[in-house]
Amino acid sequence: MRQINIKLAPHLTSMGLKRNERNNVNSSASKTRKRPGIAHQREVIAEAAVALIGARGSSATSVSDICAAAGVSRDTYYRCFTDKDALIAHLYETAVHEHVRAVLNPDVMAYEDEDWVSLVSEQTVDAILARSTIAQFLYVESADPGSIAHRAMHDAYLEAAQRLQAWARQHFGHAPAVEYFMSLLFASQWLVHNAILSGQTDKQVNIAKQSIKQLFYGAFASIQRAETTGATQ
Repeated sequence: MRQINIKLAPHLTSMGLKRNERNNVNSSASKTRKRPGIAHQREVIAEAAVALIGARGSSATSVSDICAAAGVSRDTYYRCFTDKDALIAHLYETAVHEHVRAVLNPDVMAYEDEDWVSLVSEQTVDAILARSTIAQFLYVESADPGSIAHRAMHDAYLEAAQRLQAWARQHFGHAPAVEYFMSLLFASQWLVHNAILSGQTDKQVNIAKQSIKQLFYGAFASIQRAETTGATQ
């Protein structure tokens, strides 16, 4: 039996291709339409929480309030955060502490190097200001000694201060008390907060960066001088 090849007109061929393309697209879309991922849901919940807690305070804001504002169920909330404390800790970690921790790696720390201190001061301030709404909320919330934010900030600064102290001891043979380093961190926090309150003008942001650089470089330079003085006596 002879095989018959039928050649479709160009416009019919293109119509068939387009129809197949649409079917493929629709099929792909149906496969990819899934429930938003945990990371996205966390951001939605965090944004709603910042607005609510910023206005009321954490003690007057319940998980149910946050869920209603975020438009999510309690089940969704608890898939993202174990409780309200975990949410506040997440906000602090992502908005502030991860940027501070990034420059506390002993393999990269060089607080005796003025250029390095200047660079990391600038980068850290820029990273925190990129999420200034959350940073500002945490600063205000942490003023309450009984707040979750206060505990999260204190624990994070204690960890950072201990790392700074350990680095100084390793490089200079001695170091001030942990509280000395915590005071540098709290002073830096105020400088960033002040830049936010000023509307993040170029002038105030630059003042924050330069002041933080001078705080840390000056502090470690004085520790280094004390080491040199002790060695010559």
